[in-house]
Amino acid sequence: MNIVEKYGGTSVGSIEQIQAIAKHVKEMREAGHTLIVVASAMGGMTNKLIDLASQVSDHINTRELDSLLSTGEQRTITLLAMAIDALGIPAISLTGYQCGFITSHHHAHARIKDIDLTNVKKHLEEGKVVVVAGFQGVTEHGEITTLGRGGSDTTAVALAAKLGWACHIYTDVNGIYTIDPRLYPKAKRLKEVNYQEMMQMACLGSGVLETRSVELASKYQVPLYLGKALEGSKKKGTWIMEHTKQLEDMPITGLSVKDDYAIMRISHIENDGVFLGKLFQMIADLNINLDTISQQLDDEGKANFSFYCTEEQSRMIMENMDKVGQNYPITRMLGFIKLSLVGLGISTHSGIASKVLNTLRENNIPYYMITSSEISISLTIDAQDKEKAIQVLGKAFDL
Repeated sequence: MNIVEKYGGTSVGSIEQIQAIAKHVKEMREAGHTLIVVASAMGGMTNKLIDLASQVSDHINTRELDSLLSTGEQRTITLLAMAIDALGIPAISLTGYQCGFITSHHHAHARIKDIDLTNVKKHLEEGKVVVVAGFQGVTEHGEITTLGRGGSDTTAVALAAKLGWACHIYTDVNGIYTIDPRLYPKAKRLKEVNYQEMMQMACLGSGVLETRSVELASKYQVPLYLGKALEGSKKKGTWIMEHTKQLEDMPITGLSVKDDYAIMRISHIENDGVFLGKLFQMIADLNINLDTISQQLDDEGKANFSFYCTEEQSRMIMENMDKVGQNYPITRMLGFIKLSLVGLGISTHSGIASKVLNTLRENNIPYYMITSSEISISLTIDAQDKEKAIQVLGKAFDL
């Protein structure tokens, strides 16, 4: 079987763990499998590098920061390739550039434009295990870039998609749960989940898989498995796939939580589209994807516009408002989270929205903006009510 395996930072946090992965790679090769291994920086390394940069300057140049952060993965893959080679299995480490990852120019959150697999295929044909640095690539002009939060997941799935292989993502948790078990200990592990549901859960705050990686898996039908690293034949993870065996009496698959939520409001705007066109262009230039967007007209025919984003994104937007031109007052409100119930059955089971709202009301938890789609219902609440809301909704929907 041809497999791209990805190991997160907590799975490669020590030399002992790296050697254990090398032993696993040897066993997989002896069983007849062909492997590419994608690795993140060793646990905590990225934060250490960011801290070093912050000691140099309060205003960090994102180009230089990408160059610095890319060294974390390079250290891991070199050590892992050495450990595999020491067991008699030929291996070679490749940076994002050497692996052929061509990205957009957006430093700190670049997107993959293409992968030139010429070098990778050459080494595979020579019988080597290819060990790839996750999270990074280069622009067409050779500038080092990083892919943003969870970028190693995206690296692994992109390689699997390009090669037509399966992808196994290994981390420190043994699968995907209905709710983050650190927030709700009674949460249930899912044996399998639909691409659509997983994409929604990831987008709405489930931190186990990066949204772009699930999107790629869905688009290219990559068989995707998530489980705990080095659990051997006792695999108890979660398969993400197109069709699952979920019964119709399970309208809710999971509850996702998105912290660090800001509400931005701009009032009394001329409803001619000029200001909003400039605003959205500025936001696009910052490579920011907004969350919920809402517009209402007042009695004078003027528009009241609001949108949600992270607190850091809201700061970036405030700092660049002078580029928009018109000087409309903008309000920035912090201290919110978003709770989202996700499930393919939401659109076909009546009464779910009323059950959510009544559960929160009965427990004196105020809620603000409510949005829904065919497979999700989301509510914004005060951050201080997070733990209570998770407990009562988890119990109400038997998650």
